[in-house]
Amino acid sequence: MLILLLGLLGIAQSATVEMPGTWVADHRGTTFVRLELKAVNNTLAGAIGTGDVRVDDNGDVLEVTPVPTTLTPLYQVVVKGPSITFMRPEGADDEQFRFTMLGADQAELLFLPSADLLEELKEAGIALPKAIRLHKIR
Repeated sequence: MLILLLGLLGIAQSATVEMPGTWVADHRGTTFVRLELKAVNNTLAGAIGTGDVRVDDNGDVLEVTPVPTTLTPLYQVVVKGPSITFMRPEGADDEQFRFTMLGADQAELLFLPSADLLEELKEAGIALPKAIRLHKIR
């Protein structure tokens, strides 16, 4: 049991060491996601900015707008192994995301809609975007 606990602590510490930095997603030369993470007291903090994204019926990105210059602070950041979940305020609502490390400079970002939003999107015939591939730029 102690070995398992120490192993899990090692995974969490490793993730918090590798995750800090600036992560971006580009589509046809336009940066539409910017996630800045920093280590703070053995956990992570940061901010995110996303442009508008239009996806096809399969959730693949078709069109994007550039990421805004002002990023939104993250809250409820939870580190679980090579992934973190976090929230960001968006207008009157909050949005949840999961960021998962795939390698030293590769990750994916997945939007996790609320049940209400998911129902609204289904009724409107709007597909959810697939996980967005990010790369670390510093």
